[in-house]
Amino acid sequence: MNLHNPTPFPDRKSAIAAVPQRQGWRFSVPSISAPFMAPVLFAVIAGIDGLGTSIAFAALIFAGPLAAGFGTGVGVILLSSIVMALWIALRSRYPSSIGQVQEASIAILATAIAASAAHLEFAPQEVKVATAFAILGSSAVVTGLVFWIFGLCRFGRLVRFMPYPVVAGFLAGSGWLLIQGAVMMVVGDRAIVDLLVRPDGQQALANLYVSVVFAVVMVFALRRSTSPLTMPLVLLGGGLLFYAMLAVIGVDSDQARAMQWLPALPPGDGFALPQPADVVMTADWAVVLQALPAIISVALLGMVGLLLNTSGLEVATRQEIDADAELRTTGMANLVAGGFGGAPGFTGLSMTLLANRMGAKARSVGVATALMLALMLPFAGELAGAMPTFVAAGLMIALGVELIHDWLWRTRRQLPRMEWLVVLAIPLGMAAFGFMGGMALGLGLSIVTFVYNYARLSVIRVNASLRERKSSIDRPPAENSLIELEGEQVQVLELQEFLFFGTAEQVVEAIRQRLLDRTRLSLRFVVIDFRRVSGMDAAAAATFVKIRNLLAGSEVELIFSSLSPDIEQTLARNGIDFSTDPSVGRERDLDHALERCEDRLLSAISREETWQDVEDYLAQTIGPSTRLKDLVASMQEIRLQPGDRFIRAGEAGDDLFLLWTGRAKVEAVLGNGKRLRLRTVKPGVVLGEIAIYRGGPRTADVVAEVPSTVYRLARRQLRYLEQSDPELALLVHRLCATTLAERLTIANRVVQALHE
Repeated sequence: MNLHNPTPFPDRKSAIAAVPQRQGWRFSVPSISAPFMAPVLFAVIAGIDGLGTSIAFAALIFAGPLAAGFGTGVGVILLSSIVMALWIALRSRYPSSIGQVQEASIAILATAIAASAAHLEFAPQEVKVATAFAILGSSAVVTGLVFWIFGLCRFGRLVRFMPYPVVAGFLAGSGWLLIQGAVMMVVGDRAIVDLLVRPDGQQALANLYVSVVFAVVMVFALRRSTSPLTMPLVLLGGGLLFYAMLAVIGVDSDQARAMQWLPALPPGDGFALPQPADVVMTADWAVVLQALPAIISVALLGMVGLLLNTSGLEVATRQEIDADAELRTTGMANLVAGGFGGAPGFTGLSMTLLANRMGAKARSVGVATALMLALMLPFAGELAGAMPTFVAAGLMIALGVELIHDWLWRTRRQLPRMEWLVVLAIPLGMAAFGFMGGMALGLGLSIVTFVYNYARLSVIRVNASLRERKSSIDRPPAENSLIELEGEQVQVLELQEFLFFGTAEQVVEAIRQRLLDRTRLSLRFVVIDFRRVSGMDAAAAATFVKIRNLLAGSEVELIFSSLSPDIEQTLARNGIDFSTDPSVGRERDLDHALERCEDRLLSAISREETWQDVEDYLAQTIGPSTRLKDLVASMQEIRLQPGDRFIRAGEAGDDLFLLWTGRAKVEAVLGNGKRLRLRTVKPGVVLGEIAIYRGGPRTADVVAEVPSTVYRLARRQLRYLEQSDPELALLVHRLCATTLAERLTIANRVVQALHE
C-alpha cells in the first residue's frame, strides 16, 4: 500500500520514474542508532499499517452476500502481506524492500468479486465465498506467472510501452472503485428511497457521513504531518475514540453491531484459511473465467506499478536495481500467496523509503515486518470484528482520494490536454459503465489519441528538388548550372519513421501540391527514399499505388530508393510492378536515384556542345582572358589508365588537378581494409583546390575508372607564377575560388533543405 507516498510518475523524456513527495509527507525521520531498534520500530509501524489495511481490504471484498468470508478474508490478506514481506526481503536485489498487498489491485478485484456474487445470487453461501477466494487466488497466481515469465525472458522494459495515460487512468479509476466499494460497504445495496425513509437506511447514511469525516481527517493528517506514526495513530485514535463513545453512551458490542457500527458478523474463532481443495471443488469456475479480464488487468497494472516503483527506488537511492530479477522474485511471492487464495502484491515504494529514512536498510527490516504481522495473524478474526466500520470505510475512502489526487488531479499539469482527457475518461467510464467499460473506453481513447498524435508527426524528413538535393557526382560548373535551372523538375522526398494509413497520406498531399504548383517547372520525376523508414503496413502500400496512378496520369516517373526487402515485397504485393511498369523505377540508394535523374536531365546536351577544348572550358568557368592559353601551357597533361591513382591519401597536397576526359572516383580506405566509394568525378571538375591553399596530407584517393586525361598544376609552379607572372597566377586563384564557391553553394542548399 502506497499510502504515505504515491506511486512515482514516469518521466516523459527518459522513461525513468521520479519520486514525487507530498507536501505533508517528506519522510523527515531521524535515523535510529541501534541497528536492531530501527527494524523493530519500523516493523511495529508497518504491522499496524498492514493489519488495518488487511481488515479494510477484507471488509471491501467480503461485504453483503459475501460477509461470511470476512474473518477468513482478513487472515488470507494478512498472510499474503506476510508472504510478500518475507519473500521479497529475502530475495530482492534491494535488501530493505518491503512487499505489500496493493490497494489498486484490491479495488479492481473487489469490483470483479462483487459482480461474481451478483451472478451467483441464488447459489449457496459457500459457493459465493469459495468463488470469491478463487478469483482472489487466481489473480495472485496469474500475476505471479506474468511477473515470472516477463522477468525470466527479460521483458521488463516492454511494459514501458503501455500508454502512460492508460496507466494513470487505471490508477485513478482504482481510486474511484475504492471509494465506491467503501460506500457500498456502509450502505449496502439499499435504494435511495430506503436510505432516506427507512430507519436502517438513515442509520447507514449517518455511518457513511462519519466514514467520510474520518477519511477527511486521515487525508488532512497525512498531508500535514511528517511523522511515520501519523497513519497508525489516526487508526488507533479512531478506534479508541469509538470505544470511549460506546462506554459513555452505554452501548455494548452487540448493540453496536445492530446499529452497523461494527462488522455484522461476530469475530471468528481465530485464524482460519480456506482449504485449497474445498475452494477448487466448491467455486463456480465459469464465473471465475468471467472475471479473467479483471484478473489480467490486475497483473499488467501490477507489473507497471512494480517497475515504476523499482525505477523510483533507483532514483531515490542512487543504486541500480535489476528490474527483471525483481519481477522474478515478486512473481514467486505471488505464486505462493495465490496457492492459499491470497491477494497479489509487490514492493511498496513509500514503505521502503520510510524504512531507509529510519535507518533500517538491511534484509532484517522485511523479516521483522513479516514477523510482526505473523504475531497478529492468530488474532486477525478478533481484531477484524473489533474494528469500527467507519474506520475501515474511511481508510478505503482516504486511499481512493489519494489515488485520484495523485493520478488524476496532479497529472493535469504534467500531461498534454488530450492525454489528460484520456486519464479523466477512464474513472468516468468506470463510474458510468463499470470496470470493464472504463477499461475499454480508456484503451480505445488511448489508441485514438496515439493514432492522432502519430499521424501529426511528419514522416517527410526532406521535401526538396534536385537543386537542393544533388547526388555525390562531382560535375563541372556548366552541368551544375543546368541542374540548377532544370532541377525543379525533380521532387525528392526522404521519408522517416513507420508508415501507416494516417501518415502515408502526407506523402500523397506533398506530391499533389507539387503537381498543382504552376509557379514552378512541371514535374518529370518523383524520388521517394525509404532509408530512414522503419516499416510500413498494407494500407500505406496501397497509398503508394495511389501515388503511382496519380503520377502516371501526369507522365511523371516514380523512383523508389533504399527499399528494404520487406517493404519492397509489401509494395509488390499491393500492386507496384518494378519489373514491367515503365512509370516506376527502383534504385539501391538515394544517391543513385539522384544520379539517374541528373543524367536524364543532362542527356539532351552533349559534352561537345558545352566546350570545345580546355581553353573554352576555362573561359566558360572563370571568364574570357587572353592568358588562358598560357595557363593551359603551364599545366602538365597526364594520361591515365583504369585503376591509376593520381591522388593518394596521406601524401602532401601540393597539386591542383583538372579532370578533362574520362571518369574518376574518390574513395577512402576503412579500418578493416575495405575501400569506400565517396563520390564520382566527371570531366570538367577541379580537384585538390583546398589542399593547394591549406597544405597538409590528402584525405582520400582519387582513381581513374576509365581511360582519362587530367591537367596538373604543382603548388611550386603556382608560387613561381605568383612571383613571375601575377596575372596568370590570378587566373589559377580565380579557378580555385570558382570551384570552392560552387561547392559551397551546393552544400548550403542541401543544409537549407534539411532544415526546412
